[in-house]
Amino acid sequence: MILKSIRLKNFRKFKECYIEFPDGVTGVVGLNGVGKSTVFEAVAWTLYGPVAARTSTDQIKREGAAPSDPCRVELEFIFDDDTYHVVREMSGKNLSASGSATVNGKLAANGAEVLSKYIQKKLGMDWKSFYTSIFAKQKELNTLSSMNPSERRQLILRMLGINAVDDIISAIRSDTKEKKNLVEKLGNDLVDEHGQDKITVYKQEIQNQQKKQKELAQRIEEQKKQHQKIEEELSKTKKDCETKKLLYEKLCMTKEQLEGKKSRFEKKQRLENDIKTLEKTTNERQEILEKQKEKLTVFKNLEEDLQTFEQQQEKSSNVIQTAVKKQEQNTTLLHRLRNDIKELTTKKHYIEKMGPQAKCPTCERVLGEQQKKLLTSYTEELTKKNHEAQKLTEDGKKLDTEYDRLSREKQALQKKSMYLRSQVVEREKLQITLRHATEEILREKRELENKKKEIKAIGAVEFDEKQYRPIRIRVSETYRVYQEALSKLDNIKEKHQEITVEQKEQEGKKNLIGQQIKTFEKNIEEQQRLVKKLESERNDAQRLSMLSEVMDSYRTYLISQIRPTLSSHASELFDELTDGKYSQIELDEDYNLLVYDRGLPYTIERFSGGEEDLANLCIRLAISEIITERAGSVFQFIILDEIFGSQDQIRKQNIIKALNSFSSKFRQIFLITHVEDIKHFTEHTITVSEDESGISTIKIE
Repeated sequence: MILKSIRLKNFRKFKECYIEFPDGVTGVVGLNGVGKSTVFEAVAWTLYGPVAARTSTDQIKREGAAPSDPCRVELEFIFDDDTYHVVREMSGKNLSASGSATVNGKLAANGAEVLSKYIQKKLGMDWKSFYTSIFAKQKELNTLSSMNPSERRQLILRMLGINAVDDIISAIRSDTKEKKNLVEKLGNDLVDEHGQDKITVYKQEIQNQQKKQKELAQRIEEQKKQHQKIEEELSKTKKDCETKKLLYEKLCMTKEQLEGKKSRFEKKQRLENDIKTLEKTTNERQEILEKQKEKLTVFKNLEEDLQTFEQQQEKSSNVIQTAVKKQEQNTTLLHRLRNDIKELTTKKHYIEKMGPQAKCPTCERVLGEQQKKLLTSYTEELTKKNHEAQKLTEDGKKLDTEYDRLSREKQALQKKSMYLRSQVVEREKLQITLRHATEEILREKRELENKKKEIKAIGAVEFDEKQYRPIRIRVSETYRVYQEALSKLDNIKEKHQEITVEQKEQEGKKNLIGQQIKTFEKNIEEQQRLVKKLESERNDAQRLSMLSEVMDSYRTYLISQIRPTLSSHASELFDELTDGKYSQIELDEDYNLLVYDRGLPYTIERFSGGEEDLANLCIRLAISEIITERAGSVFQFIILDEIFGSQDQIRKQNIIKALNSFSSKFRQIFLITHVEDIKHFTEHTITVSEDESGISTIKIE
C-alpha cells in the first residue's frame, strides 16, 4: 500500500490543504500541537471512520467552521496495483456521515458504514492492527524499554494480535460454559421436582386420564339412555297437556258463550228496570213542572208594577231634592238676616251709649244732631228684619214638616222596592228551576229512548242459570287439571335440563381429559425433543472443549514462534542500522531483550541509551513487518512518531541513513518530529505550522 495524496477540509485544525506524498524518507516537522500527527490520523479516519479517531466525533470538525461547512477528507492510495480514491465526510448540524470508495474509477462502496467494512475486508485487518502496523511511537519504544519482562511479553503479544486468539479462546470457553449450563438445565428439565423421569410420569398420567375417560364414557352412555327416557316422557306429557289444553279451551269457549248470554240477559233486565224508573221519574218531574208554571203566573204583572214604582220613586226623589234646596235656602237667608240684626243692634247700642259725640259708622264724622235720626233708622230697620226673620223661621218649620213627610214616603217606597226586587229574584229562581226541570225531563226522555233502543238491539235472550253453573265448575276443574299437567311438564323439563347440563358437563370433562391427554402427549414429544437436544448439546459441549484445547495449543505454538521470528526481523534491521556492529538481537524465553556483541548475548542495560532506543525501534519495526505479512498485505509505508528520543546528532544521521536503505522494505517512511534540523537529512520535508487564527497549514519541500 502506497499513499498518493490526501485533501483535508475542516479536519481538526486544517481548514483546507492538499498533500501529495513523496517516496523515500519524508520528515514531518513542526512545533508540538500544530497537527503533525493529525495528517496521518486523517488517513486512518478516512479508511475506518470514527473508531480510528482519538476523540469523539463532534471534536473532529474544525472549531470555527460554519455549521453548513462539511468536514471532509479525500485519500488516494495504491493497493495491489489498483488505485483507490476514498472519501469520508460529515455534514450538517448533526454531522451526518457519508463515504465512498472508487477503485480504478469505478464505485466500490457507498455509505459510511459500508465503506468501513469494505476497507477492513480489503486490507485484511481492523483499525487497531492498521495502527500497530504503520505507526511506531516514541512512547511505545520507551515502554518496551522500561517494562519488566512479563509486561513486555504482554505488550508484544497484544501488539501482534495474540490477544485476539485469547478473545477467541475466552469466547470458546464462555460458549463451553453456556453449553454445559444448558446441558445441566436440559437434564433438569427432563425430571420433575421429585427427580422422576418426566416422560415416565407423563405416560402414567396418560394411563390415568384414559381410565377416567373410559369411566366418563360409560357414565355419559347411561345419561344418554336416561336422557332418551326423559325425552319420551316429556313428549308424552306434552301431548297430555295439549289434550287438556284443548278441552279447557273448549269449555272456556262454552263458558264465554253462556257468560255472554248471561251478560246480555242481565243487561236487558237492568235496562227494563231503568226504563220503569225513568218513566216514573219523568212523570213526577212533569207534575212538579206544571205546579211551578202555575206559581210563575203570580209574577205576571211584576214588570208593570216595577216600572210604575220606579217612576214614583224617581218623582219622590225629585220632590225631596226640591224641598232640601228650599230648606237650605231658608236656612241661609235666616242666618244672614240674624247676622244683620246682630250688627244693627251692636251699632244702635254704640250710638245710644256714645250720644251725639258718636262717630258715623260709615264716614266716621261726629253725628251730632243726626244721632236721633240714625237711631230711628236703625230701630225701623231692626223691626223690619225681625219680622222677616220670624217669617223665615215659620217657613222653615213648614219645610221641616214637609221634608219629614217626604222622607216617610221615601222609606215606604224603599220597602216596596225591596219587596219587588225580592219578587224578581224569586221569579228568576223559579224560571231557572223550570228550565232545569225541562232540560232534565228532556234528558230522561232521551235516555229512556236510548235504553229502549238498547233493549231492541239485544233482542230476545234466553239464559238458564242451571245450565251455566255446572259448566263453570267444569272449567275450574279442567283448569286445575291442566295446571297440574303443566306443572308436571315443567318438572320433566327441569329434569331434562338437569340431565342435559350434566351430560354436557360430563362431555366437557371428557373433552378436557382428551385435551389433557393431548397435552401430555405433546409434553412427551417435547421431552423427547429435549432428549435429542440434550444429546446434541452434549456433543457440542464436547466439541467446544476439544476446540478450546486445540486453540490453547495453537496459542502456545504462536507464542513459541513469535520470539524467533521477531528476533530474526529485528536482527536484520539492527544489523543495517549499526553498520554490522551488532548483527543479532533477540528476546529470550522471559522476553528480556538481548544484544549480541562479538557473538555473545548481553542484556540491553549494558549498552548506551541511543543503542537501547535503536534496539527498541528495530523490535517495533519488526512487529509492524510481522503484522503486515500475517495479514497478507504489503504496507510499503511506515510512520515513525518522535522516535529519535535520546539519539545524538550522529546517531540521528545514521538512523535516517539506515532508513533510506530500507527502500526495499518501505517505499515511504514518514518521520514525525519537532526537531527542525531533521529536514537537512531527509529527502523531503512536510512542514506543519499554525497561523494566528489557529489554522494549520502545510508546506512541502
